[in-house]
Amino acid sequence: MAALGPYCFSYMSTYGLEGVLAWSQAMHVAMTAGRALPVVTARLDEAGGNILGRDLTLLFDDPPADSAQFDGYAICGEGPWLAVDEDRLRPGECQIVRRGQSIALHTDAVLRSASADVRRAADGTLVVIALDELTGVVDEQARPALGLGIIRQAARAKVGASLVPAGRVVNSPVLALAAAAGHDNLDIIRPPVVGTLVLGRSLLSHGLPRDGRIRDALGDAVADFAGRQGARAHPPVRAPDTAALLREHIADADVDVLITTGSTAPGPDNHVREVMRDLGARWLVDGVAVWPGAQMLLARLPDGRLLVGLPGDPAAALAGLVTIVRPLLRALRGAEQESLLQAVMIDDVEPGDFADDTHLVPVLVDRSGPHSVARALPGGFGGLEHWANADGVAVIAPHQAVRGQAVQILPL
Repeated sequence: MAALGPYCFSYMSTYGLEGVLAWSQAMHVAMTAGRALPVVTARLDEAGGNILGRDLTLLFDDPPADSAQFDGYAICGEGPWLAVDEDRLRPGECQIVRRGQSIALHTDAVLRSASADVRRAADGTLVVIALDELTGVVDEQARPALGLGIIRQAARAKVGASLVPAGRVVNSPVLALAAAAGHDNLDIIRPPVVGTLVLGRSLLSHGLPRDGRIRDALGDAVADFAGRQGARAHPPVRAPDTAALLREHIADADVDVLITTGSTAPGPDNHVREVMRDLGARWLVDGVAVWPGAQMLLARLPDGRLLVGLPGDPAAALAGLVTIVRPLLRALRGAEQESLLQAVMIDDVEPGDFADDTHLVPVLVDRSGPHSVARALPGGFGGLEHWANADGVAVIAPHQAVRGQAVQILPL
């Protein structure tokens, strides 16, 4: 309760959950609020960055036919051998082959190039004679052992074998492997579709602040953040903060997750909680004991869509992105949750608003030494300059001594 005060709690008990969550609890709720979306088929050029929904498999045997293990000559019978270019060999014939090339029918073995003496007959035909393995001398009686140098069909893997397991990120090597294996499409977990709704009458979409109005600092930033988490982010929509418009936008939003900015403070002039109540939404997070960002929220709409409410203050909204939005989108993508880094804080950090708040502090992280160290950044312009220059966000637990202590780092 200390994070928002008794006045706010009276509204929370009416509009949402009775009490705020600890920061770690809120992040856990976000991690578990969504399950991986359905598996869909995507072209190779649109599958990158997503999560494989099913194993990438072989469409043919590997190798697809009996093949040469090395460069040389596929031979049949005893030598010397006349070089031919045929699909099947007869005794006394051979075929020039490269490593991995399919070999002709009736091939007995492959003679290495280094183990062969090649001569040209009067009619221009190539004549291949094997060398004695011990002396290296030409020996018309010499021949490789039966089957030597031949990789039999499916010796490495049979059709249907798994090349990359489901759950892996589709990166450039995966795409290259898929194309080499003959795939035109991949089965991926459908990336979540995210919409951003910026609430407020006094926000400008471009230019300098003027006439008592300020720039919207969050619309493009939120959409970009969602896209960097692997979601398909719609361009932000800006709307006045009225209950009727909010209901209309929520009803029309064809998204998996709708992120609103502003209007999360409990009270009659902010409508997010009112609309969520009227729609019969299920509250998952309604306030977090964290600074900044205490008034972030997460709710599930009756149709299954999720709504994330971020405070209008830009730094508080950024705290909501790393606390709720990132783990939620990773869960919907079927991606593993990020592991937090560890670093030693070398600076003192000013305490948050309340002693029981978790404090999120933008930091620079130096990994050059044996231990990672984190240095706090000064606030700067608009409360955003330190976020813009940070490598990560230090998670300072309530009552935690900071300087010289190891803290968890959320990567940015």
